[in-house]
Amino acid sequence: MRQGIAITSGAAALAVAALGYRAWDRGAFGAPRGPAYSAWDEWRGTEADGNRRPLRATILAASPHNTQPWRFAVSTDEVAVYADRACDLGSFDPFRREMHLGVGCAIENFVLAARAFGIEAKVLPMHGRLELSPSPQPVPAARISLGRAEPSSDSIFEAIPFRRTNRGLYSGQPVEPDRLRAFADLASGPLVRVAFVTEVGARRDLAAAIVDATQWIIGDPQMSRDSAHWVRTGRHEIEAHRDGLTLDATTPSRLAAVAGKMLPDPSAAAIDRYWLATTRDVHTSSASVFGAILVRDRLDMAQAIEAGRAWQRLHLAATAHGLAAQPLNQPVEMMDRCRMLGRNEELQPALAQWFGAGAWEPTFVFRLGHPTREAPRSPRKSLEAVLARPG
Repeated sequence: MRQGIAITSGAAALAVAALGYRAWDRGAFGAPRGPAYSAWDEWRGTEADGNRRPLRATILAASPHNTQPWRFAVSTDEVAVYADRACDLGSFDPFRREMHLGVGCAIENFVLAARAFGIEAKVLPMHGRLELSPSPQPVPAARISLGRAEPSSDSIFEAIPFRRTNRGLYSGQPVEPDRLRAFADLASGPLVRVAFVTEVGARRDLAAAIVDATQWIIGDPQMSRDSAHWVRTGRHEIEAHRDGLTLDATTPSRLAAVAGKMLPDPSAAAIDRYWLATTRDVHTSSASVFGAILVRDRLDMAQAIEAGRAWQRLHLAATAHGLAAQPLNQPVEMMDRCRMLGRNEELQPALAQWFGAGAWEPTFVFRLGHPTREAPRSPRKSLEAVLARPG
């Protein structure tokens, strides 16, 4: 009898030890920390960084699936910006449109940081059309000429280390119309417009379209695989890659993140089911505002970059005012995949109608609202990892 009790106790102790090790190995109970997150604390840099100093803030920019598809070559009077097409989403982004949106986000952070550090930055985007089957090699996206200027910062610059993609529940409290108009004015320009949907019926219809697009995407085996490729689960995987979507960043609550880390790694199908459920039950159902960034031609490279700059600027302004934001771009991703497959882009007329686009077309759909929790940090590559040789 005593031997049986001892064996049972030993087995229980081993089980507890195994659970404890898994909790430690996966970082189940702690906040995201370690080298993969150090960029968030080093974002201001120092004067010793020289012209590289604004890049400390640049690498905290938004990007699709946190792919961080940017590379920079820094010289005395210029920064060459490249779209690193090896950091791609495959069929999820067949024209690399979202990749160039991400590059635009990085450029906007650079401009804001450069201004704060007394560096004048003039952006000259490359022109061209985004095509199918692009080369995996980095391609020039923009050149930023550098000069001297009086240091000047504002609340948007100060919001850089606090901007996160918040995938949690929003409170449903409406955003003031005056605030939305100010956001639209801030982010709009000759190549880009911002529009919002707040009317209840239109929001309901748009939410249904976003959920339907999500269902369509997860029903595409290739899109499902290409998306799952960027999901990072364990602590070691996060430290090895320092990019992608983590459980901390994608789950709507801290408890869900802990549970996800303790369970076995999910399959692509399980990830898809979870994404669909949270899109339906959390993301779209709690959004008091949907928004879109509109351009004349979503496959024009310069317009895609400018749209990314507009999103970064808008997201930073929302952060500065205590608001949360999240991309919900499944309808446009579905449209790109349909164009790739030679099918009709059935959602485009409906999206244009909801956002009053006229001759413009949506390239980026998102939600905006009041958060119910703080979003966690996402992993980031080091500055050295995103530097390229001048060329």
